[in-house]
Amino acid sequence: MTTNVDSDERAADRGGSDETSETEPSETDPNLLLVCIDCLRQDFVAADRTRTPFLDSLRERGLECTSLYATATTTTPAVASLLTGTYSERNGIQSLQHGRLAPDVRPLASILGERGWHTEAMVTGPLVPETGLDRGFDAYECRDEHESVFGEWKAAAIDRLESLPEPFAAVVHLWELHEDITVPRAYDREAYGETPYGRALSALDPELRALVDAVPENTVIAVVGDHGESITHRHNPLRLAAKSLRDALRYYGGVDTRGVAGRINRLCDRLGPDVDDHFLENGHGENVFDFTTNVPFVLAGPDVEPATVDAQVRQVDILPTILDAFEIEVEADGEPIRPAAGDPAEDRLVYMRACGASLHGERNWARAVRDGDAKYVEYPERDWDPEVYDLENDPRELSPVDDRDLETRLSSALPEKGVDPSSVERLDIEDRLQDLGYL
Repeated sequence: MTTNVDSDERAADRGGSDETSETEPSETDPNLLLVCIDCLRQDFVAADRTRTPFLDSLRERGLECTSLYATATTTTPAVASLLTGTYSERNGIQSLQHGRLAPDVRPLASILGERGWHTEAMVTGPLVPETGLDRGFDAYECRDEHESVFGEWKAAAIDRLESLPEPFAAVVHLWELHEDITVPRAYDREAYGETPYGRALSALDPELRALVDAVPENTVIAVVGDHGESITHRHNPLRLAAKSLRDALRYYGGVDTRGVAGRINRLCDRLGPDVDDHFLENGHGENVFDFTTNVPFVLAGPDVEPATVDAQVRQVDILPTILDAFEIEVEADGEPIRPAAGDPAEDRLVYMRACGASLHGERNWARAVRDGDAKYVEYPERDWDPEVYDLENDPRELSPVDDRDLETRLSSALPEKGVDPSSVERLDIEDRLQDLGYL
């Protein structure tokens, strides 16, 4: 299924605001190419696990944030935060199927479109127009998930990027690292990665270069992940059986299985590739562990000074940072990251949620805060004790600690009342989500 929304339908929709820009872009104003790679983990970008010479070169010449955390571990709410700089409580998108973009929220396409940029999006997966994420785009294509940059779609994508009127803001959403992963034959060997995920990332690197080469030099390039992914033991039959039992008890029976699951995860921690994962986890959307929340953000291009920011920052900071490169201020939950302007880049408190597959049974979502070397996790619809992790001594988050003072301090940093994802409008997109394997 491919959904196209063109400029004729978009002309009157610039983001729930009647205001018009007092300035128009000049011939010297840069373009923007924002590439969101679904399921892209930061540790696979930064570590020497794969062959990604183009991504490495982009990191060297741009602004790189190594400790940036997603607001949600499933695609639609994470991308909503990416494109609006706001949390779900404000932008209205609570999960894959619950809620649509709030009418008073102005996303990237509306902000730049009002100022004269041509805006287009080429997305896939669950990012269908029904979510409202098409707001402000002159053209919005939601392609079938099988249309891959590894296949025939690549030529169409390059052709479109080469023909965009300037200045433009283009958003490209890539799905090649999302399960089920198909690794191109030339890259399906250990030299390109120990896992299918790593090999697919190695294969994606030259395709990413081809997309970037298709746009003019006067283009700001942003490469981001929406959320991470659990990638080891995916097809281990023992894990599949154990996880099926855990899910039945936890999601549908309301049984607190965390103690038993934790013991299994600790026992199996060093089995398989040396990758931060938990044996009983599968994919994303069910937890807020770092392997599903720590995602890359690289910004390069005209007037972007090379810098590496290791301080803890947030997905909601991406939009303000991108627009800061265009000298545009935006009202958002996030703030610009400005190392070149003398920003001390101190740790920022991260708020995150698990509201994807965890919504089986509709009462299993989690929310958390990450503050420096500590994380607090709670389950608002369950009568379960919260979890606190000491990330300095337990970076893999295998053993919660009993620290009441830390628990009290971190719990007070949560928003006063989180929104139950299943309590808002349910979008009529079940067929799409079933095709994607979510339902």
